[in-house]
Amino acid sequence: MYMLELVLSIESLIMTLLLVAFYIMSERKVLSYIQLRKGPNKVGIMGLLQSFADFIKLINKSKFNNFSFRSWFSLLGCIVLISCSVSMVIVYSLINSNIWCNWILLYFLVVGSIVSYSTLLIGWCSWSKYSLISSIRVSFSSVMFEMILMCIMILFGLMYGGYSNPSVSSVMLFIAPLAFIAWLIVLLSESNRTPCDYSESESELVSGISVEYSSVLFLVIFACEYLIMFIFSWVSFIVFWSINEILIVINLILFVVMRGSFSRLRFDIFVSVVWNYCVVVILVYLICLFSLL
Repeated sequence: MYMLELVLSIESLIMTLLLVAFYIMSERKVLSYIQLRKGPNKVGIMGLLQSFADFIKLINKSKFNNFSFRSWFSLLGCIVLISCSVSMVIVYSLINSNIWCNWILLYFLVVGSIVSYSTLLIGWCSWSKYSLISSIRVSFSSVMFEMILMCIMILFGLMYGGYSNPSVSSVMLFIAPLAFIAWLIVLLSESNRTPCDYSESESELVSGISVEYSSVLFLVIFACEYLIMFIFSWVSFIVFWSINEILIVINLILFVVMRGSFSRLRFDIFVSVVWNYCVVVILVYLICLFSLL
């Protein structure tokens, strides 16, 4: 039994990493066509192997680090980030194999909160004030994301009587459509997707929390961002629809289209929308549901 779980976890991790590689390539292709240019088309057929070429290039890059006490915390933040991302992928594989699904939604809530601490460590320990500003913005956005996620999971638990049955055929989107819109807004912020990618929202911030990183550490941060985006896209369809891989792909395509179509919202407008509208909508749904029970 445990051997089967291990094999399935490793297989799912490899397949998810391959999905991330091809998703990055497809995102670059779609954005290039939106901007009326070709995009990557040299490595492999139609540029299909571009992500693997970038991977090899990043691995081979060398950087001489002057390690200090603070730099060890930076390394710790990267380790925590990749550990949380890999654990989410492992749980995803176990659920798809119908092996384990106890309190699964609460598990993602806890692990998602740990990710915010890892990004704060990565930004603070990189010896760059711009990276620190970026990590503070990401952490503040994570607080709003966790709050909306917690309220939506309470709503899910009240409607379906628990947090342990992700295979239920959910119609929560039709019952609470505004809750789905609120969830989509904070999910864009958590995934650092336009129009809510505030870790890179100023010209000085460049690439956000990873501005001082290169080689393997940059690769880890970059890949984990896409892994988390994929996993929470899957979680959103557990809650609002049902487990359907096609709908997850549609959500990922929506992220790419929104990145190429919309400009970035001002940070104060985003905070105002979340606290004045999204939180209010979720709380109204909770109050109405409590009154019906």
